[in-house]
Amino acid sequence: MSRAHFLAVVRTEARTIYGRPSAKLAVVVALLCGVGVLLVMRWIHGQAGNIQANGNPVSQMVEFSGPAVAGWALRVRNFFVLPLVLLLATAASFAGEIGDQTLREVMVRPVPRWWILASKTLVLLSLAALTLVLTLVPAIAGGVALFGMDGPTGLGNVLLGYGASLLSDLGLIALGLLASTFVRSVGGVIVSMMLLLMGDMGLRVMFKGMSWMGATWADSVSHVLPGNALACWEGWTGDWDPWSFVGMAVVLLVGFGGAWYRFSRMDVP
Repeated sequence: MSRAHFLAVVRTEARTIYGRPSAKLAVVVALLCGVGVLLVMRWIHGQAGNIQANGNPVSQMVEFSGPAVAGWALRVRNFFVLPLVLLLATAASFAGEIGDQTLREVMVRPVPRWWILASKTLVLLSLAALTLVLTLVPAIAGGVALFGMDGPTGLGNVLLGYGASLLSDLGLIALGLLASTFVRSVGGVIVSMMLLLMGDMGLRVMFKGMSWMGATWADSVSHVLPGNALACWEGWTGDWDPWSFVGMAVVLLVGFGGAWYRFSRMDVP
């Protein structure tokens, strides 16, 4: 089959995924993150002379610049809600389609199964990229207009953070697709991913404790676990963790490799 046929599959998948409430919610939440942080920073700037923390004016503690606003918008964007909505969109595109038998209708068509998985991944990644743009543009444009570019936070580092965040979103999509091959319901995927990340947090705490007790290898292991890998974007503040990207490579390999292995052998009712 030709590339044109594959692009047709991608377009069909795009219409389906972007037409769902989860994708529309992701777009709205992303835009609110950028605009909301800008409005809050503007309010804080206006009240900076009247607000003090530990006896110091807020104006001396908070950076007001376009890149700083974009950085705070990225933090808010990646704080639980939008990753959860992106995971919801991933689960709906696979486990949800198994539940309503939409996926079965696609699989009976004469297209390779890897096309189905690849098209879902590409569209979900484009959704993640769109949410990042919708967060970045109002934050950086409004921030520069209100506060200018001058400040300790460099625009290059912030943009690297947004780029790393797209990689983090891809890792979340990979894990969501893998979970969808085991748990064939949207709610089940969400719950299983939450349990995975809670268990991951417990393991990292355990390894951190072992590191404090002298096990030098424990800290390195904790840095390649999925939770730390999905937080690789946090290094934009100036402290990139190379091990988090090693962990991300493992997440992508296990996530997409496992999802393909399961999907290629799956009987969809």
